[in-house]
Amino acid sequence: MSIKIIGLLLLLSAAIPALAETNQTLFCCRNPIRIFNESEIVNLTPLFQWWKQQAGGKPGTTAEADYAEANRPLSAWKRVMGVKVRQTEYAWVMNAEVAASPTTRTNERILLQHPPTAEEQRYDNLKPLPDEYNRQITNDEHTYQADLKAEQAVEIRAKTDVRSWGWKTRLRANGYDQQAKEERAAADTALNDEKQTQQALERTQKELDAIPSVNGQYQVDCFALETGRNSQGLPIFDPGEVASTNAP
Repeated sequence: MSIKIIGLLLLLSAAIPALAETNQTLFCCRNPIRIFNESEIVNLTPLFQWWKQQAGGKPGTTAEADYAEANRPLSAWKRVMGVKVRQTEYAWVMNAEVAASPTTRTNERILLQHPPTAEEQRYDNLKPLPDEYNRQITNDEHTYQADLKAEQAVEIRAKTDVRSWGWKTRLRANGYDQQAKEERAAADTALNDEKQTQQALERTQKELDAIPSVNGQYQVDCFALETGRNSQGLPIFDPGEVASTNAP
């Protein structure tokens, strides 16, 4: 990518206001800057703002709805939402819901160029982790409780022996103390591991929640431009390449 294009991307990125996510299901309103043919840049921020306003607004009259549709920015772009059926060399075949507005949509089989393969892979990598973390948390909790009980049992034996004041019990006193310390250290280790695993679980769940999915399967949810049809008559949509300046 040329220095000129990178500079323009940075200017566009700086000019984009921070948009509050009033509706967390609007995954489509991410990554506003798209690139086509390595040089053509499109900024979808006006469309994002319009879509959020329409999705979160109160139902109006037919005239108001018509007026809003007539003044929709970037009207050639449509929201594409659905799951991958199969993958070709250059695109995904999808069963998709294609929406021109929050209230106008159709169900179609489409081809999606520049599919979000990296995000899909990230979702697939993250998906099994919560179950693994929860199992680890359960194991750590069991270990922690068992080590505490073991420490308490040692302390009880030590107190019982002290009452006899025999020379053999006094010799065992130091051993009891060391054993109790070891059980406490093991309990502390299990508790620390449990806390760290809980933090990892929360981070993973937060990242998963930021990726669109349905019934445990990655779901595409983005705005894309319809660019034509293939030889079988399937409509072709292209979201463009996501610019690196979209990254936080």
